[in-house]
Amino acid sequence: MKEQAKYRQLADELREQIMGGTYAVGDTLPTEQELQETHLLSRQTVRQAIAILERDGLVYRRRGSGTYIGRMPRRQTAHLTVGVITTYITDYIFPSIIRGIENSLSQNNCTMNLVATGSRLDTERDILRNLLEHPVDGLIVEGTKSALPNPNIKLYEELQKQNVPMVFINNYYPQLQNAVHVVMDDYDGGRQITECLIREGHTHIAGIFKSDDMQGHERFRGYADAIAQAGLPLRDEDVAWFSTDNKQAFLQGALRYPDFSGVTALVCYNDEIATAARQYLAQHSAGSAVTLFSFDNSIYSRLSLPPLRSLGHPKEQLGVTAATKLLRMIAGQHEDSEVMKWEFPSNTQ
Repeated sequence: MKEQAKYRQLADELREQIMGGTYAVGDTLPTEQELQETHLLSRQTVRQAIAILERDGLVYRRRGSGTYIGRMPRRQTAHLTVGVITTYITDYIFPSIIRGIENSLSQNNCTMNLVATGSRLDTERDILRNLLEHPVDGLIVEGTKSALPNPNIKLYEELQKQNVPMVFINNYYPQLQNAVHVVMDDYDGGRQITECLIREGHTHIAGIFKSDDMQGHERFRGYADAIAQAGLPLRDEDVAWFSTDNKQAFLQGALRYPDFSGVTALVCYNDEIATAARQYLAQHSAGSAVTLFSFDNSIYSRLSLPPLRSLGHPKEQLGVTAATKLLRMIAGQHEDSEVMKWEFPSNTQ
């Protein structure tokens, strides 16, 4: 048998194993040495076979790490359908993110099927089951209650087995291996806000964070680290937590807020929470004595009087970035995750 036939034979064998599920997306292919020994082939023959698989988008290499199973190219059609799953559609920052996704997809002859979970795991489960029965060419997903163990991971894994490329936005599920995501650097945002307030002379800084999503945990982690590094105290009473399920009660002042005794600054999970906190402070203490700093630079911050100081979120660009990555993945290309930076207010040192 000619040498050319040998490397094509090996490439075909490995291709069949990948498409048959012997290897899952993200698994490592046997090393060149292992393939040489098990198939009694030369190193050059093995490399030629792997090069074919790499060209076809079935595998990708990481220098010093190995060869990994990638995502097989989706069917090439004149028109693609992309599913977009968000927690909400019309609320808060979502319209701008969705606009960025839609603009990118429409420019590439794609139809967007948009659904919302309402941040409910049972709704997410129903949506995923429907997608398994009515496949799409790719998915953009915002995770539901991403800080908690997700009972729907198996359904996401089934979609992966069906070779449906996925890009997560705003958060992702750590339990789902190799989840490509486009998120904000929430840890750095929490740290930057708190360090700015410390530079301004604040030594007692409270915080309000969301307990059931990844963003809330990361923003709290940055806040807490900045306080610790400055040698300032952090009491449990200084921090209040809310969740998806009790947010409305929190906004109405019916749940525990931080103990504002001696507090001169407050880090808020987002602008909606900051607006509610400002109202709460006005009703319960001298609100003007507490400096607020928030996230998202949304309509809440701009309509508030005086305007809230808030980190800027590149909402539409985040949507564009996620859609661009997904389209490349549909075409069989390997894509890495991306962490985007918050836009610090220009009038803040």
